[in-house]
Amino acid sequence: MRRANEAGAILAPMTQMESTQFAAEQIRNAIIAGHFKPGDRLVEQQLTDMLNVSRHPVREALRLLAREGFVELKRNKGASVRAVDADSVTEVYNIRMALGKIALDHLLAEPGRLASVDLKRLEKLAENAVKFAKLDSQAETVRNDLEFQQAIIDATGLQRTIRYFSELTADVRRFNHQLGVVYTDRKGDAEKYVVKLFESLRDGKLATAHDIWHAKFAKALERYLSLIADHESDGASRNGVGVQPATKRPPVRK
Repeated sequence: MRRANEAGAILAPMTQMESTQFAAEQIRNAIIAGHFKPGDRLVEQQLTDMLNVSRHPVREALRLLAREGFVELKRNKGASVRAVDADSVTEVYNIRMALGKIALDHLLAEPGRLASVDLKRLEKLAENAVKFAKLDSQAETVRNDLEFQQAIIDATGLQRTIRYFSELTADVRRFNHQLGVVYTDRKGDAEKYVVKLFESLRDGKLATAHDIWHAKFAKALERYLSLIADHESDGASRNGVGVQPATKRPPVRK
């Protein structure tokens, strides 16, 4: 390995990146949790005081969150929380659907590639899906479902697929909170889209797994778009949280 003093530094010194990432994570989590709501202004000075960091990391964090779709930056108006819109939901779910197909193709390409430890984890999550569907609160159902999806992706060991899918989970949580989604058929969803998907993975049925994965994400996308457009949705309703759609779309047809 070449010595650093022979031709200058090989590795750059630490910058303010860690502070930027910290600020971005904190603001992102606050948006996901609904502490900052769509349209709320994000004032740099207030954020620096809340986070106890300098202004530059906060400014960079807001730029990062704007690229992720969480924040809207306008000249002379500053930053504000972006509302969920149909285009964002469609983009996120199409990407997650495609990443899932990559994962399923990889896992079921040959017998035995899906490790027994991963299969046991998926089985437990599938059992939980049915159990949590009986609870009054849907919070555990949502958490378990996202964990089930991520467990399938994690089982591949494909680092880019894992990273991209995981990053988009923050968007899904934001969609749920901002749209105020209330799932009205959690038992049916658990049996149709979680238990059946686990069974297809266990039995090595790639075509069936593809069909269920596609149906699962297509149904989620349809529900979100219907709620954004204020149309009746199959299996979901909303709790009255206001949403401002950025793009008008025709009703989603079954």
